Amino acid sequence: MDDTLTYPSRMLLWAVIARRATAVTDQDAAAVARARDGDEAAFEALVSRHEREVFNLAWRMLGNREDALDAAQETFLRVFRSLASFRGDATFRTWLTGIAINVCRNRLVSVEVRARRAAVPLVSEDAATGEAVELPLPDPAPGPDATARGTELRRALERALAALSPEHREILLLHEMQGLSYDELTATLGCRLGTVKSRLARAREALRGLLEGVWP
Repeated sequence: MDDTLTYPSRMLLWAVIARRATAVTDQDAAAVARARDGDEAAFEALVSRHEREVFNLAWRMLGNREDALDAAQETFLRVFRSLASFRGDATFRTWLTGIAINVCRNRLVSVEVRARRAAVPLVSEDAATGEAVELPLPDPAPGPDATARGTELRRALERALAALSPEHREILLLHEMQGLSYDELTATLGCRLGTVKSRLARAREALRGLLEGVWP
């Protein structure tokens, strides 16, 4: 977030974000209810609303576009088959993310997938196309030297993230890049709050250790 924003401006921005999140949650709840009654268009609306987020998460975890596409497809197939069992104890997004995580975990067991994940790029979503793209590092002083340094740091971060254990990489992606709160992490990962906090702390420490002497 832009540090130049005034306190009232920040509060207003967070209020807008909160309203949008609530609106999406309400839309999901209504669509889930209709989809359970056999409304195919309602289920398609759920897929359309969340498919980019699921795909980007899968790409970050698996490191390969084709694997991510397969994982996203399998995730929504499982959602369709299990929709009747969704009790609404958590938001649909949290439940969906939990299913996506389990699908990716199962795929990471595959030797073939692990080999393709040897050098996982750090990716983000392109605002214009919705595609997952590499996340560039900020370049405060454009020029050949700064560009080279930025590339070096980005590659170091990519290598460090790829070298993390699946457990640590997973929770960093969910919290730092997907923006899941502690409560959402608790529901998604099936862990207690204390476990989530300690796991996240260990993941951050592991990442710092891998970047020691490289990251500014």
